Amino acid sequence: MNALLEIGVEHLPARFMAPALAQLETLAANLLAEKRISYKAIHAFGTYRRLVVEIEEIAAKSADVQKEVKGPPAKLLKDANGNFTPQSAGFAQKNGIAPEKLTVVETDKGPFIFANVKIKGEKTAKLLPEIFTRLVTGLEFAKNMIWEDSGLRYGRPIRSLIGLYGDKVIKFTVAGVTAGRYTYPLSSFGRKPITVKTADRKAYADILRNQPQPVLVVPQERREALIKTVSSEAKAHGYEADLDENLITETVWFTEHPVAVGGDFELKFLTLPKELITTVLKKQIKMFPVTNKQGELQPYFIAVRDGISVNQNEVRDGFKKVMSARLADAVFFFENDKKEGLNKFQEKLKNIQFLEGLGNLFEKAERTQKLAAWLCEKTGNSALAKTVDYAAKYAYADLASHVVYEFPELQGYMGGQYAALEGQQEAAKAMEEFYYPLTSTSPLPQTVAGKIVSLAGKIDTLVGNFLIGQIPTGSEDPFALRRQAFGAVRILLEGNLNVSVKELVEKAASLYPAGTPDKGLNELPAFLGQRFAAILQERGHDPRVLDAVTNWYDLPLTQAEALVAALETVKTGAEFAAVLEAAKRVNNILKKAEISSVSVQENLLTEPAENALYETLKKVQAQIAALPKAHDKQSYLAVLKTYALFKEPLEKFFKEVMVNAEDAAIKNNRLALLSAVRACLTGTGADITKL
Repeated sequence: MNALLEIGVEHLPARFMAPALAQLETLAANLLAEKRISYKAIHAFGTYRRLVVEIEEIAAKSADVQKEVKGPPAKLLKDANGNFTPQSAGFAQKNGIAPEKLTVVETDKGPFIFANVKIKGEKTAKLLPEIFTRLVTGLEFAKNMIWEDSGLRYGRPIRSLIGLYGDKVIKFTVAGVTAGRYTYPLSSFGRKPITVKTADRKAYADILRNQPQPVLVVPQERREALIKTVSSEAKAHGYEADLDENLITETVWFTEHPVAVGGDFELKFLTLPKELITTVLKKQIKMFPVTNKQGELQPYFIAVRDGISVNQNEVRDGFKKVMSARLADAVFFFENDKKEGLNKFQEKLKNIQFLEGLGNLFEKAERTQKLAAWLCEKTGNSALAKTVDYAAKYAYADLASHVVYEFPELQGYMGGQYAALEGQQEAAKAMEEFYYPLTSTSPLPQTVAGKIVSLAGKIDTLVGNFLIGQIPTGSEDPFALRRQAFGAVRILLEGNLNVSVKELVEKAASLYPAGTPDKGLNELPAFLGQRFAAILQERGHDPRVLDAVTNWYDLPLTQAEALVAALETVKTGAEFAAVLEAAKRVNNILKKAEISSVSVQENLLTEPAENALYETLKKVQAQIAALPKAHDKQSYLAVLKTYALFKEPLEKFFKEVMVNAEDAAIKNNRLALLSAVRACLTGTGADITKL
């Protein structure tokens, strides 16, 4: 048989729904394991008014279990006359067995009396009231309410409960509500109860779906219905719906039966920037924009109501009034912003703090401007200097605008719009891309100017936070520094900007005022390195190989990636593996040695094996010197492959030569030779012994 629980609640916020259903599944699994009840599967689903969990093919009773219970020390089993002592007899009685069935078991603390107890399983029907009660009360929400005398804290008041085991009602009470078999229709269509006859999710969903006003209780079904109704409404007017994934998900969670209601709006609103219109529609009033086949925004909206109504025209008019009012507000903010302009917004940044102890956003913009100018020159993009300078100067200016104050998600985009109005078309694109990538995997800035300015802003933010010791720990990251670091590393790597992370960080730090405290800047390389390793893994590399690239921080990241790729190629070869072992031995010897001179004196090379190693060293150095000085994978591979020449000379050296010779000069000369070999083996910037 199946068991089914429904928690009927007042309107839960959409953001509560997915976490609540995930908790239901996890909590149900944990409770059933605790009670030793087997089952086939657990299914959690529902709507903003009903959280439902079905336990499929739940066992009729909990499992029996054998349990060994530890008792008193073995010396208390019987007295001198061979009779059970009061202690052992009492222990046996407590565990429901005869004293004769007690056993003695040797433990790490000596012998003890044990009782082998069989705990019989209980009927599931008897255990379900407790399980259902704990399922209901065990849910946690981001915000809670208290509405009745028991003081239960919950996301929204509980108004009904269903508890079924097969076709039988499981009685339990939470917050003054006793479980039965009744659920209720859409909130707009009365409170006449609907009888649920059996604990089967398909039958339960069918009952609700077949009501005069259908309720689609399964989220995936609701999602499909939503996409269909919105798309059909758009198609009926020759448009295509902007099926924004976030809006679809949110709408699924605030409807039980989504029905599209479309309407037009005044053409004058299309004079607003496209993203401003769509943000008002999607974020503020949860409506779907529409476009023509060319992707151009059209003066039409699609709202979603819950359920079908005979007065759809009145509903449409209501949505239209709300939409027109919000767009009118957007027009008001935008027109005021156009009157003020970027220069005025830039001045207002003096009154907005960046970080405590690190000045205001005006000063941050100045640092970003200087760092972007340095980057422009450093990366060979001097032709973009004017565009980059303008974009960096005003990159933060829109934070002081009326529109961004109302719609923070439009930061950057609105700055680009205002720059375009002032005739700075190229800089406008860079400003629009300033905050890209918005997530660790979303698109990067597409323009070179956008990459430079975005990188400058991110590095300044990271350096500032680390200077004051504001470093992410655990899950805490209030300033999204991990995302900023991912973005900076990706721009350097994928944007192919030829500058090292070390140079960039040092330059950014130098732009802060003298006397700025340094509480943690030395931790920034490792922080960026973790992001670099994660991105390398996403790009198909073995991130552990990065440990061998000891100077990645000093290299442009494209070069560091090329070196990682080259190391991955050679590290599994038999010849290289032999060199690798020998190189580790070289390292181990040099760790303990004191070398008075690093130059090798040929006249002190007394053994054939050390002469052979020295000649091989010169040969490898010459071959490497003759190679092209490129920094791509093939160039690094060419260098690494020359190391195979060391295989036999090193093996012979360690077999035939005593490094710690009695003669101090000869000993030091041999250490100098090994030191030169090590320098050659690490010449690419990789310590192959760490592979």
